[in-house]
Amino acid sequence: MARRGEKVLLLDGDLGLGNIGLLLGSGGEWTFEDALLGRCAVAAAVLEGPEGMAVLTASAAETADCWPEVEIAASVVEDFERLVAGFDTLVIDTGAGIADKTVDLVVAADEALLVVTPEPTAIADAYAALKALLIRRPDLVAGLVVNMADSADEAAELHAKFAELASRFLGAKIDNRGYIPLDRYVREVVKRQVPFVLTAPPSPAAQALTQLAGYYEKAPVGKGGGPSFFTRALAPRTGGVD
Repeated sequence: MARRGEKVLLLDGDLGLGNIGLLLGSGGEWTFEDALLGRCAVAAAVLEGPEGMAVLTASAAETADCWPEVEIAASVVEDFERLVAGFDTLVIDTGAGIADKTVDLVVAADEALLVVTPEPTAIADAYAALKALLIRRPDLVAGLVVNMADSADEAAELHAKFAELASRFLGAKIDNRGYIPLDRYVREVVKRQVPFVLTAPPSPAAQALTQLAGYYEKAPVGKGGGPSFFTRALAPRTGGVD
C-alpha cells in the first residue's frame, strides 16, 4: 500500500511482546508503550519503515506490557488522533489469542482480519477469538485470510467450513479475504530481516499479500466518520487523567 502511494501507519499492538522492529531490522529509542505512558511525544515513537511506511513499534520486554493497569492522559489520546489524521491507512498487528490488550485493540478497529492456518488447533483458536470479539462488539466487520495454504482449493474449503461455523453458532458473517500460499522463501527472507513483499522477483506469498492490500485500497473501510481507532481504543482508559 505504501509502495502505491498510500500513507500507511503500522502499529505493533502486541505490547510487551513486540516483534515488528525486530522483523524490520530497526528499532528506535521510544515505543508505543512509552507514548501511552507519556514518556515521550507520540510522534517521537514513530519510525520510518520500508517504502516510506511509518511504524509504531511495541517493546519486546514482557515487563513493558502496561495495558492491564494503564491510565492514559486525555492529551495523549489527542496526540494520537493528530498523528493518525496524517495517514490514509492504519494497520494494527496484534498478538494472537484473546488477551485484553488484543481484544480491546481489535474491537476498536474498522475491520478485523483473522489469520488462520490449515491446522485444527489454529482453526479452533481463530473461532474462539472471533467469539470473544463478537461478545464485545456484535457489529464487528470481520474477514478471514488463510495463511500457509497448500492450494487455493484448500483455502476455499477451510473458509467455507469456518464461515458455516460462524454463521451457525455465532450468527456472524465472516468475509473471505483470500489466502497466502505456503512459501518457503518467506522463512529465508525473514532470517535476513527483510519484508518478503519487497523481494524481487516477487514470491507467491508476496503476490498474494499484494492482492490483499489491493482489496483494502479499494474497500470503504473507515470512511464513515465518527471516532477514530485511537479514541475508541484509548479513551476508556483515560480515567480522568489529563
